[in-house]
Amino acid sequence: MRLYWLLLLLLRPYISWVLVLTLPESQRDILSLIYPLQFDFIIACAIASPLLLILAAISQRKPKGQAWWFQVWRHSRIILLLVAIIDLLLTIKHLPDQVMLDAPWRILAPIAISVGILWLMRSRTLGLVFAEWPTAEDKKKTANK
Repeated sequence: MRLYWLLLLLLRPYISWVLVLTLPESQRDILSLIYPLQFDFIIACAIASPLLLILAAISQRKPKGQAWWFQVWRHSRIILLLVAIIDLLLTIKHLPDQVMLDAPWRILAPIAISVGILWLMRSRTLGLVFAEWPTAEDKKKTANK
């Protein structure tokens, strides 16, 4: 579950983009509250774009999925770590000077990303998760049980 929460956190530019697209035309300025400059939003989407490959690999984690997605899945921990570090640096760089006085809620993202980075580096089970890939034999084993 933590992996999915981290993906949601790191995919926040795309999630906010989809949310804004579902709003009426008069309320679409809400994206400027999260990303005051349009360039910041574009950079955040570019940084998070490798995570879309991980989402595609997750969707292919089935016995009849394409085997080459396993290569993406196997390197997902490194991809997640690099994206999280770059996102953390960018998020800290774009915090306002008086963040604790003006918008203290904006400090939550860097804290959550930092926790996610520590978890990515220290988790022993995460390495096993990214090494595992379902095969047709696994499906037969579960069907026989």
